[in-house]
Amino acid sequence: MFLRDFELTRITPEHLQVDQPVPWSIYDEFGKLLMAKGSTLRSDRQKEILTRVGLFAQEIEPDPESLIPKPIKFRRKVNPFAEFDELCLKLEEVFKLFDSEKRPAGSVIKKRVYDIAIHIQGLVEYDSDALLGAVHLAEQFPYHVHHPMQIAVLAELILERLQVEQDIRLSVLAAALTGNIAMNPYQQRLHQQKTPLNDQQREVINRHPLQGAQKLEAAGIDDLLWIELVAQHHEKLDGTGYPRKLVGDAIRREARILALADVYTAMVTHRPYRNPIKHKDSLRDIFTQRGSKFDSKLTLLFLNELGVYPPGVYVRLNNGELAVVIGRTPDPRSPLVASIKKTDGDLFLSPRRRNTATEQFAIRSACNVNERIKINPATLWGISAIRVNAYDVDLSGVADLI
Repeated sequence: MFLRDFELTRITPEHLQVDQPVPWSIYDEFGKLLMAKGSTLRSDRQKEILTRVGLFAQEIEPDPESLIPKPIKFRRKVNPFAEFDELCLKLEEVFKLFDSEKRPAGSVIKKRVYDIAIHIQGLVEYDSDALLGAVHLAEQFPYHVHHPMQIAVLAELILERLQVEQDIRLSVLAAALTGNIAMNPYQQRLHQQKTPLNDQQREVINRHPLQGAQKLEAAGIDDLLWIELVAQHHEKLDGTGYPRKLVGDAIRREARILALADVYTAMVTHRPYRNPIKHKDSLRDIFTQRGSKFDSKLTLLFLNELGVYPPGVYVRLNNGELAVVIGRTPDPRSPLVASIKKTDGDLFLSPRRRNTATEQFAIRSACNVNERIKINPATLWGISAIRVNAYDVDLSGVADLI
């Protein structure tokens, strides 16, 4: 047996006692084990030899901070949209684990959820605009998979701006990914339903945060904040939320962030019984409820991060072109866009980037759902996703615009 990557310390006679167990494993200068920890020292001769040639390595307690998973750092160019899709597939597999008859230990499930979380963090750092694009454009996954991924991306944007500690961020993202886990058996059916909810269905919805928390506990999840946030993620400041109708400070700040992300993404997502609500109308609705249902400061921060025209939103330009927002800028009214359809209705062979700060290409309006056309998001952002530097926007200006 050999020792690797330890700093060894010379043994002195005071360290050893004949007929007593040695307090640590003893090695030679090459790291070869001479005597295992707990072995009994049999003679003075053995003590003399070990004192002359023996070395020991004291066990070093790891720094707890070093054990916390860190955001993934991408060392090469990646396609954020392909990565997002891959994470959706991984989340589907995690959901299957929760319901498997041979469910693995809670530590295994926790590790897999955290792995998705740190990859989301890495992608947000790599290109937050592209990830926002995925939030608004990705449609190939079922609602119960896509929706939690949307919430996690938006939550990470807020957590990063607030500079929240990594251990708390992991718990929040884990809660975002699993908050509706108790709804998974019903989610797709409810998503497809075109008639109003009946009383039994409303009861299922009202119970799912607590049932989700119980499901996590039963699976062996030991992250108490994660579990608490799942139980609270549908609470509202004024007590109109569920399941406990908590009020004000009884609701954790992290749960308030999840509530904002959840409500916005639910509104802008297509449902069989309604078209998606225009993002601007969704933002206005959230803004008008700040201070009552939603935390006022967090609401303004949320609006600041998204901007008036978030990446992934279809817009009509002054010259009649159809375009998709691909990047935020310091001016929330003038994002970077990629035009995909000409004024005469023909498609561009490749997207044309437009500066909406100019009158010709200024945004005339956001588009209705029937004006959109399907397009591979990667072609909008290019082979290398566009990165826009960090910026600060006047929050009052954003509020006026929505």
